[in-house]
Amino acid sequence: MPRTMRCLFLMTFLFITFYTPGITCLDSIAYAQIQGPTEPADTLPELSPEQHTAIEAGINKTGGGLAPETIKSLKKRPEIKGIKEKEAGGKEEVLKETEEPLIKDKGPMSLFDRYRSVGPYQSISTDLRPFGYEFFSKAISKPLTPLKDIPVSPDYIIGPGDEVKILLWGRVNAQYNLVVNKDGEITIPPIGPLQVAGMRFDEMRNYLTDQTNKIIGAKINVTLGVMKSIQVFVLGEAKSPGSYALGSFSTITNAILASGGPTEIGSLRNIQLKRNDKTIVVMDFYDFLLKGDKTQDRILQSGDVIFIPTTGPLVGIAGNVKRPAIYELKNRYDLMNLFNMAGGVTPGAYTQQIQVERIQKNERQIVVDINDRNLTRAKDFMLQDGDLVKVFSIVDRDVNVVFLNGNVKHPGKYEYKAGMRIKDLIKDTTDLLKETYFKYALIKRLRPPGLETELIPFSPGRLLFDNDEADNIKLKPQDSIYIFSMWVFKDKPSVTVEGEVRKKGTFDLPDNYKIRDAVLEAGGLTKDASLQKGEIFRVDENGGVTQVYFNVGLAMTEDPKENLLLQDRDRIVIHSLWEERYKQTVSIEGDIKNPGEYPLTEDMRISDLVFTAGNILESSYLNEAEISSHTIDNGKRAGIDYRTINLGLAMQNDSSHNLVLKPYDRVFIKRIPEWQEKRFIAISGEINFPGRYIIKKGERLSTLINRAGGYTDRAYLRGAVFTRDRVRKIQQSSLEEMIVRLERELLAEGSVQVSAALSGEEIEAKKVELEQKQKFIKSLRKLKATGRMSIRLAHLRLLKNSDYDIELEDGDSLFIPVKNSVVNVVGAVMSRGSFVYSDRIDYKDYIKMAGGYTKYADEDNVYVLKVDGTAMKLSKGFFNWNSSKSRWELTAFGEDIKEIEPGDSIVVPEKLDRIAWLREIKDITQVLYQIAIAAGVAIVVF
Repeated sequence: MPRTMRCLFLMTFLFITFYTPGITCLDSIAYAQIQGPTEPADTLPELSPEQHTAIEAGINKTGGGLAPETIKSLKKRPEIKGIKEKEAGGKEEVLKETEEPLIKDKGPMSLFDRYRSVGPYQSISTDLRPFGYEFFSKAISKPLTPLKDIPVSPDYIIGPGDEVKILLWGRVNAQYNLVVNKDGEITIPPIGPLQVAGMRFDEMRNYLTDQTNKIIGAKINVTLGVMKSIQVFVLGEAKSPGSYALGSFSTITNAILASGGPTEIGSLRNIQLKRNDKTIVVMDFYDFLLKGDKTQDRILQSGDVIFIPTTGPLVGIAGNVKRPAIYELKNRYDLMNLFNMAGGVTPGAYTQQIQVERIQKNERQIVVDINDRNLTRAKDFMLQDGDLVKVFSIVDRDVNVVFLNGNVKHPGKYEYKAGMRIKDLIKDTTDLLKETYFKYALIKRLRPPGLETELIPFSPGRLLFDNDEADNIKLKPQDSIYIFSMWVFKDKPSVTVEGEVRKKGTFDLPDNYKIRDAVLEAGGLTKDASLQKGEIFRVDENGGVTQVYFNVGLAMTEDPKENLLLQDRDRIVIHSLWEERYKQTVSIEGDIKNPGEYPLTEDMRISDLVFTAGNILESSYLNEAEISSHTIDNGKRAGIDYRTINLGLAMQNDSSHNLVLKPYDRVFIKRIPEWQEKRFIAISGEINFPGRYIIKKGERLSTLINRAGGYTDRAYLRGAVFTRDRVRKIQQSSLEEMIVRLERELLAEGSVQVSAALSGEEIEAKKVELEQKQKFIKSLRKLKATGRMSIRLAHLRLLKNSDYDIELEDGDSLFIPVKNSVVNVVGAVMSRGSFVYSDRIDYKDYIKMAGGYTKYADEDNVYVLKVDGTAMKLSKGFFNWNSSKSRWELTAFGEDIKEIEPGDSIVVPEKLDRIAWLREIKDITQVLYQIAIAAGVAIVVF
């Protein structure tokens, strides 16, 4: 086979393999191996060297398969439309490239769709449901409503609870609504009690008429109002067996619905109604469901029993019948009866093999095939309990058809007629789409008896233009004709438009296609498009690129010198006018309504920019604004100059202040100092008027307390808690730094020790130690700084102008508690607790009350967290000397300092040197002490 013919044939082989129904890669390979040249080489088109090289390169890259990009591009072609992904024969990962499924789920198939569906032989669903039970599962979700406005039958039995409506006229005019009592009586006032229970409705009406005439001589009309409820029992295989109260006109169906319907083993064909210990009717629910026959659906009476026995023989029928399901047999066991219950067979049923799967003698399962083409044997074939009947479908698709595919106006299937040839389907070029490839087309034929695929090439050009009978091939049933577009075998000419157009992209290149055509197809020019110089990047046959310039504005007016004719692979670039000039801007910040960057307009002044930015705010400082400008020193160095102006005068258009702006100037509008700066402080506790107060700048603590009405009589000034947000942030930062230092020193050393351990016991011990360190660090991270500042309050006269009369800040908080007559003991004591304060005992007594020191208590460093937020080491002597101030400690306002005060917490630290890994850290005691003060808690290691 000549080289060019092999290349073209290989392209066609790839196309048919991936896009032709029923052809697999193996089929095509086998055909390619045995197929010889069926025609001389000159009957097939010659490919250019570039086409041949491109084909071989593509095949080498993909290993003989089609790349995803190729698949995407081919699927857009008209000759490929309608071929489903499953028919493509491509690899799974290639097929995943599709953006959305070609066939969307449309829900359950209609009966007609089932008629027309054709699948693999014996491929039918056996997922069957028992027939009729769905009626109850759907009805149970709907509430049962009592029947109203139903005429009362003459044989209705009157009983207790029935309402009798009586109208009297003549000698007595009256109307009564009477209810039959438990004794079966109604009492008519002019007549007296009358026994009516047990009578039929017509008997009661005649009886009341007779009694009225005899006793009062009046005429009477008798009707029934609200009727009694009845009590019935639903037993057997009901989903909810039991006793049910139903309406008087309820039937067997109503009772079964109330009980939830039969269970999966309950019968629908043998439902028994028992009354007075006798079965009065057996209801076959199939008569109701299949025929609409309700003659057996009797009206119930109180005390009736509905009994649902277990189901009778069950058979299933699947496949090509109208109603596949599991059916209960009764009386008739023949196959024809089953077909009738299933609605009959469908037109697509293959009745020459009706298959019955049967369980034989509880020992084995067998298969029985029935050839009943005309359904004459079905009435004689008897079914057994547990049989499954399968009705298969016809597997042959349309046998007398040929298919026309590809670049044609009317693709699809056509009736095959004896002696049909290609020209019977394609009479002339009017039957083809534009851009048809006239040198090559294919017929795909299934060659009997093995139905191997045979590809027969022909030339549409010689067939239609030269009337060559050799190409007018005689067709056979199931033939598929493929007409190709010329662009299957080569890239379609195109041009690309980029830059300032509304829809950038690549577009097909038709004949006589010019610059203006391409720009308009790309959506036209944008507002920023430069109308001066555009360019075309043109690729020649050797791959070289040249630039061609044109005037955009003139090209759009169809100037023949500028509106150039385009060539394949041209790339048009429309430039922006901002490439020739800079987008110069100015900005405004500060107290302006819409701060930001704005385009610099010609002769733009400060007042113009303020107006553009939405105008100044009420808080704007009009006496002064700042302008910063960029300066360039001889094109070598950039700098910034600052100028101040009077904004108020600038807004009044004073030329000395309303300056002309230069590119990139920045105007800063200042704010009036302390404009609506609201500072708040919360004061609570034992204060006369607690609340959240607004403060002015420089206001002090004594002034705030005075505004709040001063202290109450129960205020405990020593326990006052003053917190500040700024202090809290500083404390928290310091706390986190100390914890990070501890973590770094503890964990770094621990990791080294684990890695250096030799024995298994040593490794395990070091791991436990490392876990203890991590647990310790984790507990420290949970601590949060309080932001508490230690202050000492006193009478406002003494507090004012003292060291503790501090200046307030926004967010400060003051809480004054009541006196807390409790002393807390925490740390290394036997039993931590809180004890009632007494001024007659010292801290040692409180520790004794807590059970005394533990084994590892550090008795020399006991300290107290004072109620005012300070900490103090406790002395073992009689006096407490402050060495830092060289004096005996007194309070701020002359009171003697007490070693222990109400609300204090005595902290007994542990000897940290008992824990080996804590001895490694320098100043660990001091670090933990500082953490405790910052967080206001006592730290216990373990």
